[in-house]
Amino acid sequence: MKIHGLRRLIRYLHILAAFILGAYLYSPLADDPDFRFATLYVVFPLMGLTGFVMWQWGKIARLITRE
Repeated sequence: MKIHGLRRLIRYLHILAAFILGAYLYSPLADDPDFRFATLYVVFPLMGLTGFVMWQWGKIARLITRE
């Protein structure tokens, strides 16, 4: 996968995680224990990780392309 495709994938994962987090906050699905577990322990950390990667993308891209 090229570096631009990886960046696009990370961006789409971040957007998808934001939609799921919004559904958790603004819908009655927050009462479902399975959805709550998945949101708190999978989606929220994924959103933080992808946000950090997008923030530091310049440094990460230099590390990836360095050979």
